[in-house]
Amino acid sequence: MALFKTLPMRLSRRPIRLLLAGLLFVFFFLSLSRRKHEPAQLSPYYQRKTKSFFPPMRHKGGVDPDYCEGFPYDLLKDIQVVLKTGAGDASKNKAHLSTVTSCIKNLLVVSDHEETIGEHNVVDILAELPASYAINNTDFQAYADHKKAHAEGDKVNYSQAGWRLDRFKFLPMVDKAYTVNPTAKWFVFLESDVYFFWDTLFRLLAQLDSKEPHYLGSPSRGSNDRWYAYGGAGIVMSQGLMKKLKPPKTTAGTTDTEDNRLAVRYEDWVKEDCCGDAVLGYAIYNATGVKLEALYPTFAPDELKEIKVDRDRWCVPLLSIHRMAPEQLESIWKWERTRPYNQKPFVYSSLLAYTHSHLKQGPSREFWDNLSIAPVPNDRPAHKNAGSCGSECEKDRNCLQWSYSQTVCRFANYIKLGNAVDRENGGQGEFTSGWDLKKMGELGFKVDEESDINDTCMEATWLAPIVR
Repeated sequence: MALFKTLPMRLSRRPIRLLLAGLLFVFFFLSLSRRKHEPAQLSPYYQRKTKSFFPPMRHKGGVDPDYCEGFPYDLLKDIQVVLKTGAGDASKNKAHLSTVTSCIKNLLVVSDHEETIGEHNVVDILAELPASYAINNTDFQAYADHKKAHAEGDKVNYSQAGWRLDRFKFLPMVDKAYTVNPTAKWFVFLESDVYFFWDTLFRLLAQLDSKEPHYLGSPSRGSNDRWYAYGGAGIVMSQGLMKKLKPPKTTAGTTDTEDNRLAVRYEDWVKEDCCGDAVLGYAIYNATGVKLEALYPTFAPDELKEIKVDRDRWCVPLLSIHRMAPEQLESIWKWERTRPYNQKPFVYSSLLAYTHSHLKQGPSREFWDNLSIAPVPNDRPAHKNAGSCGSECEKDRNCLQWSYSQTVCRFANYIKLGNAVDRENGGQGEFTSGWDLKKMGELGFKVDEESDINDTCMEATWLAPIVR
């Protein structure tokens, strides 16, 4: 009882202390509540076990093997693939349709000219644009000139005007893809010089919910520091995004989708901007508030010779390669489909078995530039000759490749293919490039046929998307 009698007196003497204690308790409780609902900080990488969707080819030999043998056609019912091309890309179109997209049964091909290529009826996607596109639009005049030349049987001169015309294809091709296949879970947009590793795509999409709005690709910075998916690396959009982007527009109880086309809503934007893929990204954010989920370097905008393989990327999945020549498309397609079967994901180091098979003959190549760019300090003996350059690279723990030209030795902490150099070399003498096979071997690259290039990649190191 004495305690209860004295308690009011004690409380009255220390009201500030009690108030502070109470505030601290409330703050602690609220902080716990907030922390419970805050998303965890994502690592840029994560590992997840994924399955291969491609069984091994049984018949790899012969004059004309079926490179589509074992292709998971059942997955295509959920995926709409769109190939964007141009009438001036005849050689690329033929190569792409006979390699990368040869197994895509529901492929939609869009261009600036209607034609038939093999089994494919190519859609003139620009013909579906409103007539207003041609008004006071000098860039669009090239389209009219091309159509007139084709109709009269004249040769069409595709030049810079054709490139400027290309930007008008992006919005209507998205409209068209959703119109022809509104139930697709995923929409994949390619260009005729882009190589796609389908197994990587299928493994990636299997980890995502198509009902959620996803806009995936390689990030490129546009106007006003806005980001968008670069068309040259491929663009992937989910059904959840499409439904937000193109909701049915109801007028007097009827559904009217004609005026809801992206090509109508954002006509002014695409006329003023240089790049259609950029305008598509701006339109997505404007209409839905959805930002790009950047997945570089899985979506790679680089040319084959520029693909960089280093310690960080060794086990990162590779999905696309840009600016592939027709002969490159054919070569890598046949190699990929007939290489030793491996259930592991195709990662950056996997590509070395294709790009660097020449290393079986030796660690260096004459009159070859492997795109090493860091000059070694002038006081080093590396500049004496190519042999000294290679020896110094061996001593440098960060050096994976080197090049020697015009008495200059250069190192690189990555592995690239590069390109041949004219033997005349502008009168500048030798140009030799080399790779450190010992360090590459420690990472997992083996030059003998029996070795599995993915020895060190038990599972892929997937990228957590960076929202931009």
